[in-house]
Amino acid sequence: MAPDIRVTDLVSVGHGLDRPEHVMVTRDGRLLASDKSSAIGEVSPDGTLRRIGAAGGEPNGFAVTATGSHALVANFGHGLLQQVDLQSGAITVLARDEAAGHSIRWINFALVDSAGAIWASVCTQNDDLQDTIRSGRADGLIVRFDPDGSNPAVVAQDVNFPNCMALDRDEQHLYVVRTVAADVVRYPIGADRCTLGPQQAYGPPLGERRPDEFGAQAAALMADPAVTRRWGMADGCGFDAAGNLWVTLVFPNRVVAITPEGQAVTVLEDPDGALLKSPTSVAWGGPDLRDVYIGSLASPYVVKGRSSVPGMPMVHQRD
Repeated sequence: MAPDIRVTDLVSVGHGLDRPEHVMVTRDGRLLASDKSSAIGEVSPDGTLRRIGAAGGEPNGFAVTATGSHALVANFGHGLLQQVDLQSGAITVLARDEAAGHSIRWINFALVDSAGAIWASVCTQNDDLQDTIRSGRADGLIVRFDPDGSNPAVVAQDVNFPNCMALDRDEQHLYVVRTVAADVVRYPIGADRCTLGPQQAYGPPLGERRPDEFGAQAAALMADPAVTRRWGMADGCGFDAAGNLWVTLVFPNRVVAITPEGQAVTVLEDPDGALLKSPTSVAWGGPDLRDVYIGSLASPYVVKGRSSVPGMPMVHQRD
């Protein structure tokens, strides 16, 4: 029987944000979102927006260090892994253009584990991002860095458009959302905590793109909202305390949850995009971890609601 996972009391917060693709809540309760007009936007409880840094480009997925002092930002399309001081806004570039001999132009997401190591997804090695989306080519990477951004190592290759990532409670697996394939895969983390095992499917397909919808004709198909809603295009993810992996689907304006048994259930859906539009990330906060926040590619705000299931804290924020 499918679990009853609900989100209620939906409102918009953080008005004025510019492309808040990723959202997260720090250990001390600060609500942060990526912000194209700065680097990180901090949304206070009274709705005030504080812009932090000047990253340029498109600040995309980011992580916060264990101390909460810095954000590690994947700057999409500019090939930068940036470290942002959350107090002063000062920015340090940890990686530019390439890592371990591979292009990181399309670096998409950064994740920090309990040891402070940085895991980053790179969507494609193709300079033409749209060509990768049209063709469905699988040439993305997962790159691991030491906590200071040194010693980059490619730990997974030929990944189909990797996007957001998450770690399970015991850090046994790295979960990766594949946008174009509209699904989730996971990789066993090696005993050395530095390598990944073979890719494994996790849960069912979350979209329905047919084999004949790849190639030159894909550009015309993408202009049809009915087609793209069917494709899904998965983006962000996050675990709740019950072990359900929530995944955002951009074009259908939908959030689903993959249960530990591998079943996908719909949590939220807003077909017209009246409030939930192009959802791209999910995070939990509040004293009971039931305040849920959803980022967006298209809305100048973050959607906030109340979750029937509390979230699971990020691994490096747990006691």
